Amino acid sequence: MNRPIDSVSFSEQVNTIFMIPIIYRKPLRSFLCVASLLWGTNPLLSSPEALDTARATVKEWAATEKAISREAAEWSGRKILLQDLIEVAQQRMDRLQAELEKGQDSLSASDEARAKLLDREEAVAVEAEQIENFLADLEARLQALRPQLPEPLEKELAPIYQRIPADPAETTLALGERMRTAVSLLAKIRQFDGKLTLAESLKMLPGSDEVASVRTLYIGLGQAYYLAPEDAGYGSPGPEGWVWQSELKLRKAIQEVIVLAEGGAMEPKFVDLPVVLSSAKGGAE
Repeated sequence: MNRPIDSVSFSEQVNTIFMIPIIYRKPLRSFLCVASLLWGTNPLLSSPEALDTARATVKEWAATEKAISREAAEWSGRKILLQDLIEVAQQRMDRLQAELEKGQDSLSASDEARAKLLDREEAVAVEAEQIENFLADLEARLQALRPQLPEPLEKELAPIYQRIPADPAETTLALGERMRTAVSLLAKIRQFDGKLTLAESLKMLPGSDEVASVRTLYIGLGQAYYLAPEDAGYGSPGPEGWVWQSELKLRKAIQEVIVLAEGGAMEPKFVDLPVVLSSAKGGAE
């Protein structure tokens, strides 16, 4: 025969029911203690129906606590994972920021270098323009000088003169090539001006239509003396070419000068010959 459930036995059963490993949280233990006291002191709670209800309630409570504990544990794990992800993301952001700053520094350096190159390019363009203007003026002066050059020198320089552009503004020649041409002309002209040059050629004698074999002694660029079989004289450069003057009385003196120039004289000596001085305007004095 079943013994009726009294307050003591009911309390023992309740205590036995709640002796499970999951009941460790303080709120649940407090609830169980209160429930145990109530069931042990209240006769209405000692019925089988009340006991079943209490058991169901406690079971639901335990399930809830278990779910809360599981969620808390899962959240703790997720929290650690999120913290790790946040740390990794922060490190990546720091690296990207460092690379960005480095890129900005490089960009600033590139901009500075580009600005310097642009300044240098502008300066070079100005210098090139100055050189081009200088060359254009020099080429024009060389062309103007050409008719005044001694005949043998003009023939020697003719191929070089062909390299001077007819129109400096339209030429495709590089500045360096044009400069080499001008320097070459100036060097040969200066070389001729510093020495005596004896040349022989066929030319028309001044004041006649006769062509004869003429020996001409050029003294630099500014004076010359010629000797023909039946004539002699001197010449000097003019604005449109050389101007020759026949002076037959100078024949003997010119012969002596030519002999001296060829090195045929035993001793050097002074020979009196006329000299024509050209003014700045190209006229003879």
